[in-house]
Amino acid sequence: MDELTIRRATTADMDAVLAFYTTMIDEMQGTDFDILWKHDQHPSHAFLRTSVEHNHLFMGIAEDDRIACALVVDHTRAPGYERVSWVVDAPLEEIGIVHSVATLPAYHGRGFASRLMTAAIEAAQEDGLRSLQLDTFVDNIRSHGLYEKLGFVNHGAHPIFYDDLGTVDLDMFEYVI
Repeated sequence: MDELTIRRATTADMDAVLAFYTTMIDEMQGTDFDILWKHDQHPSHAFLRTSVEHNHLFMGIAEDDRIACALVVDHTRAPGYERVSWVVDAPLEEIGIVHSVATLPAYHGRGFASRLMTAAIEAAQEDGLRSLQLDTFVDNIRSHGLYEKLGFVNHGAHPIFYDDLGTVDLDMFEYVI
């Protein structure tokens, strides 16, 4: 198994985090796995900085010392999440919302995303959260397989609003802790 060190990003990692997401967007554009993210819009530099400063950004460092994968877990829901019939009905501070899950194409197929998500689940348990929630494009079959393999429940497509996308139907997933 390929080596991967997973840890929360610190402010010393900020330049590397910004470079990771820039590279991710550049390498995925126009491919079958295009995530439709735009530079400094989604994820925005301000969102990434805030995530790092609040200890919300997890990253996986590959054996070549590059960030191979990353994600954010915070308590910020996009409009529309409140209309989903979640299993766990709890105050938002007891729910982790997973954002900006990404693995650079050079590291696809090595199980890094699964290991990163597992680490996020373990951290959520340690932090006393009751569930993790996330959304993904309806046609993103790769992510559906990952989330379902890890035990997330797909609550189906719901209209969710994002500034850069507008209102779009997204599949909503939940992991009950």
